[in-house]
Amino acid sequence: MNHPVLEAVRRRVTRRAVPLEPAPALPLDAPPGSEVAVQRLWASWTGIGVQGVRCATEAEAIREVVARLRERKIRHVLTDARTARSYPGLIPALEDAGLTVMGGNLPREEGPRYLGLGRWAMAEAGITDVVAAFADTGTLWVAGGTGGMRCASLLPPVHIALVRRAQVFPCLATWLAEARASGALMEWVEESSAMIAITGPSRTSDIEKTLTLGVHGPKEVIAFLIEEAG
Repeated sequence: MNHPVLEAVRRRVTRRAVPLEPAPALPLDAPPGSEVAVQRLWASWTGIGVQGVRCATEAEAIREVVARLRERKIRHVLTDARTARSYPGLIPALEDAGLTVMGGNLPREEGPRYLGLGRWAMAEAGITDVVAAFADTGTLWVAGGTGGMRCASLLPPVHIALVRRAQVFPCLATWLAEARASGALMEWVEESSAMIAITGPSRTSDIEKTLTLGVHGPKEVIAFLIEEAG
């Protein structure tokens, strides 16, 4: 005697394949780095609570970063080697301003590793570059892995992201298509321990629907959009 459930499964899997529906339209169809994409990104940042700062050059952006840190009386900053390579003037400017810059790699041994994390936890701000920024949601795409540091965007209460105009994509699907075509996607997959999607400050809500910022991540996110190409 055939089991009715198995018979139902058998009938379904032996039917003719259902034709696929047409791919849905992209949420925003605009060239990467275009003014349309930038304006949409700005509107998205406003909606999710990201403080956007537009700068003409990399040097101007670094000066503005230092100014924002001084306004908040921040003394300890966490950043990584990848950001330092992308913005070679950043760490010298921070140190010239009297700020303590922390980074590097943590030891593998458990005890020293926890001590290192404890020192990093003193940082009031973290500074990172980004892989991309998505205009439709305002999401910042940050990579961990070689030269990167997940803690810089997740541990301090203030996260500062440096975004070049060329890194502004209309949506994730557009970035994936371009990265796949250029071969960059496989490089990111192989080199990155994690890809972090940051859509505004950390938000946590309890059962009574009370919204609290900064419980599981930064309470404040500041993104500097740099017009100048890297």
